[in-house]
Amino acid sequence: MNERVEINKNFKLISLNNRISKFPFSQATQVKIISYNLNFRGYHIPDPPKLDTASLKKYYENIKKPIVLSILMENNDNKGVQQSKVLTLSEISEVSNILYNTCGKYYLKNRMGNKCFFPRNAILFYDENNEIFAYLDICFECSGIEFFPEDISESIDTCEFIYPELENFFKSKGLITEYTQEK
Repeated sequence: MNERVEINKNFKLISLNNRISKFPFSQATQVKIISYNLNFRGYHIPDPPKLDTASLKKYYENIKKPIVLSILMENNDNKGVQQSKVLTLSEISEVSNILYNTCGKYYLKNRMGNKCFFPRNAILFYDENNEIFAYLDICFECSGIEFFPEDISESIDTCEFIYPELENFFKSKGLITEYTQEK
């Protein structure tokens, strides 16, 4: 254990019943994990070749752009999602345990800030109409997470220890969590 962290001996694990009674699990009829943007290094779009205006416009229209999860969710569209898995009750228990019982075990003297935040993975929460009402957008490269709606972050504590646990969870379910160069 490094000097920025101390074990919280008073931490009590949150039970499965308590975890799934919290939002967003309490309102979800389905939980899914996804991978996307696997073929992008980041937001950098290469400089275009020297072209006339019409050709330049066509160049930018045809260039492959990364997916922004919030736009994908607004359109309720899975176009661009490269991998997905609907979680079983056992897997929901596993991921909720990571989210609610990892960071509370420690007293952290300071928190790391996000660097790149180019997410490639997410946890999606669906309602009874099969529409996404909440998600956690995750970048394992910089250990960053964005919550929608933002108030989810009030019940899920994040720390540097949660990212390896979540990444192992995604990988154990067969999802890729990092850049993969197109062949």
